[in-house]
Amino acid sequence: MGRVAFASHHPSATYIFRMRLRVSSMVFGVAVSLATLVLLYQVLSLPPDTHTPGDEKEMVSLESRLRRLENNIQSNQHTISEIKNLVHLLAKTNSKANSMLGPQFGVVVGNKFMRNGINTVGVAEIPRDHKTGQVAGDGSAVVYNLTSATIMQDDCIFAQSTPPATDILMEKVYNQLKFDNPDGGAWKQGWEIQYDVSQWSPEKKLRVFVVPHSHNDPGWIKTFEQYYHDQTRHILDHMVEKLSQDQRRKFIWAEISFFSLWWEQQPESVRNTVRNLVERGQLEIVMGGWVMNDEANSHYYAILHQLTEGHEWLALNLGVKPNNGWAIDPFGLTPTMAYLLKRMGMENMVVQRIHYAVKKHLAREHSLEFVWRQIWDPNSSTDIFCHTLPFYSYDIPHTCGPDPKVCCQFDFNRLPGSGITCPWRVPPQRITDSNVKARSQMLLDQYRKKAQLFRTNVLMVPLGDDFRYVRPEEWDNQFTNYQAIFDYLNSNPELHVEAQFGTLADYFRAVQEESGSSGAEGEARGVEGGAPFPTLAGDFFTYADRDDHYWSGYYTSRPFHKSLDRVLEGYLKGAEALYSLMLGIQSAAGIAGGQGGSSEGERLGEALMGKLVDARRSLALFQHHDGITGTAKDHVVVDYANKLIKSVDNCQHVIQQAAHYLLSINQRTYKSDPNAVYYELGEKFTEHNKPASRMVLGLQVGSVIPAVVYNPDAHRRHHLLTIRTSSPYVEISNPKGEALRCQVNPVFMKPGEASPTMFDVTFLVDLPPVSLATYTVKALQPASVNMKLVSYGKVTVRNMAAPTLPEVFTVGEEDGGGSGQPPITLKTPQLQATFSSAGLLQSITTQDHTLPVSLQFVKYGVMNHHETSGAYLFLPDKEAVPVTPGGSGVVVVRGPLLSSIRTQFSHILHTVTLSNSPGVDGMSLDIHNLVDIRAERNFEFAMRLSTNIKSGDIFYTDLNGFQIIKRMRYDKLPLQANYYPMPSQLFIQDPDNRFSILSAQPLGGASLKSGQMEVMLDRRLNQDDHRGVGQGVLDNLLTPNVFRLLLEPRLKAKESVSGEDGLMSYPSLLAHATLHDILYPIYSLLPTAKTGQMQNTWGVTGELPCDVHLVNLRTMVDPPRATLGPASRLTPHPPSPNTALTLHRLGFDCGFKSPGLSCSTNGGKVRLSEVFPQTFREQVQQMSLSMMYEGVDMTKSYTLSLQPMELYTFKLSRS
Repeated sequence: MGRVAFASHHPSATYIFRMRLRVSSMVFGVAVSLATLVLLYQVLSLPPDTHTPGDEKEMVSLESRLRRLENNIQSNQHTISEIKNLVHLLAKTNSKANSMLGPQFGVVVGNKFMRNGINTVGVAEIPRDHKTGQVAGDGSAVVYNLTSATIMQDDCIFAQSTPPATDILMEKVYNQLKFDNPDGGAWKQGWEIQYDVSQWSPEKKLRVFVVPHSHNDPGWIKTFEQYYHDQTRHILDHMVEKLSQDQRRKFIWAEISFFSLWWEQQPESVRNTVRNLVERGQLEIVMGGWVMNDEANSHYYAILHQLTEGHEWLALNLGVKPNNGWAIDPFGLTPTMAYLLKRMGMENMVVQRIHYAVKKHLAREHSLEFVWRQIWDPNSSTDIFCHTLPFYSYDIPHTCGPDPKVCCQFDFNRLPGSGITCPWRVPPQRITDSNVKARSQMLLDQYRKKAQLFRTNVLMVPLGDDFRYVRPEEWDNQFTNYQAIFDYLNSNPELHVEAQFGTLADYFRAVQEESGSSGAEGEARGVEGGAPFPTLAGDFFTYADRDDHYWSGYYTSRPFHKSLDRVLEGYLKGAEALYSLMLGIQSAAGIAGGQGGSSEGERLGEALMGKLVDARRSLALFQHHDGITGTAKDHVVVDYANKLIKSVDNCQHVIQQAAHYLLSINQRTYKSDPNAVYYELGEKFTEHNKPASRMVLGLQVGSVIPAVVYNPDAHRRHHLLTIRTSSPYVEISNPKGEALRCQVNPVFMKPGEASPTMFDVTFLVDLPPVSLATYTVKALQPASVNMKLVSYGKVTVRNMAAPTLPEVFTVGEEDGGGSGQPPITLKTPQLQATFSSAGLLQSITTQDHTLPVSLQFVKYGVMNHHETSGAYLFLPDKEAVPVTPGGSGVVVVRGPLLSSIRTQFSHILHTVTLSNSPGVDGMSLDIHNLVDIRAERNFEFAMRLSTNIKSGDIFYTDLNGFQIIKRMRYDKLPLQANYYPMPSQLFIQDPDNRFSILSAQPLGGASLKSGQMEVMLDRRLNQDDHRGVGQGVLDNLLTPNVFRLLLEPRLKAKESVSGEDGLMSYPSLLAHATLHDILYPIYSLLPTAKTGQMQNTWGVTGELPCDVHLVNLRTMVDPPRATLGPASRLTPHPPSPNTALTLHRLGFDCGFKSPGLSCSTNGGKVRLSEVFPQTFREQVQQMSLSMMYEGVDMTKSYTLSLQPMELYTFKLSRS
């Protein structure tokens, strides 16, 4: 949500809505219009051919001011637009005026492009003879007139702003700490805690809340379904029974994936009992996500998605809105999570896994409870109160106090005869009249010691562990014995203590009461409202639980599945948008039926929604902190993979079904067949352990096949697209029927042989935002090919024999020979790259600037110790050593559109591609690695890039694809501690350049020397690292990974400064667009049979500003619906008439050019009526991010003012 408060229209809403909506009055608008017309008259009276430089500046200044007025004044928008057009006409008389703003604003020549704030005319609308230069028949490069983003000057201010004042900055904490590990006694990682009994009194009692819980992993040692059948269903069954026996008993639950599965099997009587338990406050749903997600590898799209999935289920079934976060097991913590929870309406959160030295520091400073602040938030509107569990673990021995030997004696599931013992060999005792005093005082001593670490006299004591409370005896033993202790403590007033079972809501309410938090917002205020708690900014990576055991291995473990996660995210985002727009079109045309599902449109929507829900839940499940992390047992990983691959197939089915409907000529008479496959998408996963196969378009001479291309992004894309065909003799035409330039390349099956029946055909597509376009592929006789339009890749080799190629291709020897071979050079008009004779990158040139780059592959061994590297831990034996290439030669393919270099090494097939495209894909190097380390033992494989960039000890990584954080390399820490999660990017920079690795999959990364970056590609470990999974990582697969290397020279004239001391940094607009390009790619839909008469194009027509990203367009679900009658049926997930639109205004650095973009920025202004002019009702409502709370009502024609870095969700309605 944004930053300016709105009163909620919902009586129970506690969420603070913060978004500025500017609506100018009619009187003010008329006055401004008259004043502007007078000023325009004065400008027009100037002689057109006698401008001085000063006049030019005034004219450009006027244009800038008029553009700003247009963005802020709604009531006179048409008049302002006319004025602006006149000024543009004046500008045409002197083209120098456009250059006055400088290259950083990307101003383009006036007679080719239109600059109107949101919609910028793209390359396709340039007259045909201006698109490209003359192309010689020899296949030389196509030359484009490049576009750049048009950036409003005020939009550059945010990235230069000073970070908010913060009491605790994690970077400074790391600078301060010694990271030693002295023995603290009973509390090994702390110290001997002392207290004074007199600090408590009748007026100042110690208030203790014991919080029973059971942490249920949706997959780890067992699969999700196995855990449910063996354990979780019994926990929930007993929960209903045992809580109902005594209203003093409390319990919290987090994982909705398990809860929803159990709920489906319960009679209505049990469901009503659960609702009563929630209403009475005995049962609290905490966090409410589908899972407790990982916080290192998960992308913010997926985190938001899995939380929304859980919150939607709760709204439909329990009417519950979680208010407290609970993240006790993720292996390190991100501020992105704090932001998302706050913007969903939550007020407090609980965390656990923080580096033991950091946790000790916070404990000494009484700062285990803090207000987590986003470093980029100037108004501190995103603050959320956070409680940290102070000790080693969240289990019972480490939660009652500092001495686990004592605390374990109060885990009454370990009573003698239970089969579970305490490692300290002192068992619990049943509480009786004879021992209640001594046992209670022993426990109270631990409570009092733990209380010394906090700023209030309110104490939280979790009571649980993994899969606890399975047996009814545990419920009885824990609750009965603890209640006896509570009764004793509470009946002896001289102890000055009140103890009880509680929930997180009970605890935070008590903290709020003691801290004196009050005000106009009442209970909706967070604890931070009036409490003396410190503010903290930063993250908690990399986590270590003891010694030098840093959990940086899981950033990379099972990279095949990490990559598959991102593939599914792209397909799901694309399917959600196309499905929602299909329903919107149906509704606008009056096609959708009533609640009975009687129409063709409604039946199609219901059938496809079932596939969408399955995909949503599979992606959500995989975000679990033992899913995407790669830390589960082998058979569980296979189970996850099968679910993900099925979900990719489901999303592909939804995309092709929706595309077929949207492109149909007559949608009113459309006959749906929800099971029909009209198109196959360009890739197909057929097995859980193999990369996707490329689909081949079968061609026969004379056939004309319409291939549909889908752009899921809300920005226009000019992009090269490759389709695999069975013939090299083709003609490609765009939707207007115009023949296009294309390049045909061989498909290599192995280094020395290309396929005789498969060919990659590449051509340039021009796609409006969120659109479908049909490009036709015509199969020709060889003699009929127009060689001015079709080029065949020229193949050269080095250090190998000539490969076997189809006769249409030529092959030659790459220039050079012997040990002094010259570098291999690939170039386009935008980029040039040189490579060694082994095919490894040596330099990049862009924007007239060359950066030497040395790319090499390196390996790590494992520490020779009984505890060493495994699925979680990265414990290398020494610094990495280069891997001997052992290559089989280099294959180079050059052409006017694509040029590539391909090298097969012993562990990797390494391909680098340069695209000659006017879009963002033409501004960076594409790296595609196919990694195979299955023959190795205890082998960790990384790609390293070394440059002369003077980055020192500083580098930057992203957090969850949402924000950038500064990293410092510390010599006082071991190598593995300087590895960090790289969910999507890592970069280094100096005053002259920024060099970025943009990644299509989450991996671990580091900068271990100045000017250097490295990314871990795969890990093969032969042993367990003793963190619970009980095995090594030996199920490695042939694993693809994709990167873009982006070199960006910094603009000297407008050198940006990203915050004080570089604490904040932001990607450029080009980096944002490039990342979206690889995460949310263009999809090709290849027809499987006759599709009928279809339209050539379809689209929503609107475009978002450059710095506004369409995160999701998600149709919500209604409760299950039964259809009665002869064809009675149950629809488990009927689509709701409501759609959640989530937008993200990106923070970006203006210090770099933005070539390849044809959009503009406009101060974050968005009008939904321009984005969706023909779909959805006029009425719109702002919501909290996961749709839990309602905000302000508005119409589509309102001008939304989105703030940088903020996410917003709006409810759109179809009927």
